[in-house]
Amino acid sequence: MLFVEQMAGLEHFWKYADLRKRRYHNWRAGLRKIQPNLWLVSPPPLLPGRYYFTSIARINAIIMHRWLKPHLHRLNFSAPILWFYKPEHVSLIGKFNETLTVYHCIDEFTVGTSGRKRQTIQMLETNLLKRADIVFANSQLTFQNKRKFNPHTYHLPSGADIAHFAKAANPATNIHPDIENLPHPILAFVGNINEKIDISILTSVVRTHPEWTLVMIGQPHPYAVNLQPLQHISNVYWLGKQPFSALPEILKGVDVCLLPYTQSEATRYRSPLKLYEYLATGKPIVSTPHPEVNQFSNLITISPPKTFTQAIEDALKTDTPQAHVKRIQAAQQHSWDARVDEILTILNQHLKLGGITTNK
Repeated sequence: MLFVEQMAGLEHFWKYADLRKRRYHNWRAGLRKIQPNLWLVSPPPLLPGRYYFTSIARINAIIMHRWLKPHLHRLNFSAPILWFYKPEHVSLIGKFNETLTVYHCIDEFTVGTSGRKRQTIQMLETNLLKRADIVFANSQLTFQNKRKFNPHTYHLPSGADIAHFAKAANPATNIHPDIENLPHPILAFVGNINEKIDISILTSVVRTHPEWTLVMIGQPHPYAVNLQPLQHISNVYWLGKQPFSALPEILKGVDVCLLPYTQSEATRYRSPLKLYEYLATGKPIVSTPHPEVNQFSNLITISPPKTFTQAIEDALKTDTPQAHVKRIQAAQQHSWDARVDEILTILNQHLKLGGITTNK
């Protein structure tokens, strides 16, 4: 397998110094072997404006093709499966003698855009959807949108490292020192703290119940969302971005996990990875309504913002050991192993239709 890092235009290299330094180094490093049968390569800077002009997207595809072809030749790739994640990749279809073309749609790329940019993205993606052999859609709403253009569209939500987060339910796991002495009940949000999170809900919760503890775990993005209402409140603790390895120990000491999503276009189309991570811990979960969350209404508490605090109170009072077990069992269906099995089953079906078989 050859993994090609995300394409970036010259404008991104100019704007982000860290990206410029890292990607330039990776580009110069060339083809890198990560492990047996897995290689990584970083593309060169491309022309800006691919989401404003389809002609620029086509020129970038020519650049990518000429740059990528020698790497494929070196690895003896004769009839690869092309796996795309972005609409602008469409112009690469048909250039590599590929066996299959897969569009893995992990986001709604038109969200937050307007005018020419939105129209260009729609044109590129519609073309890609019609030409791809298989489409994997990250969320239910995205699935409904994309299957209008391609009958071979499959709903494939995010996967999680279930075994890792299940450590939070293991009696042998120690509670993380950062929260072991905090007063209970402890509520927690884990993830990027940005515009998708309803800060007003959390502010109301901690002001209504000053005896509760709210722990915010993740990278705050104050440029994306106003964090002021939640800052400087004595029962709110900001732990910042934590190592992945530390999360089970942190969640071990938590009483309720929170998903306070805003009701916006950006959040509706997301497949919330942290939902499956929370489920794996067995802990009670309280969430605002969300298309991907609603299907778990028998396992978690779903509440609109107005009654969110009451929903937490109910979750604390009514949780049972049996509910813990059911959440952990439900999480198993959303492990990365389960997702890979789904993908391989679908790939094999399509490859057999074309007279080709693969081995798991």
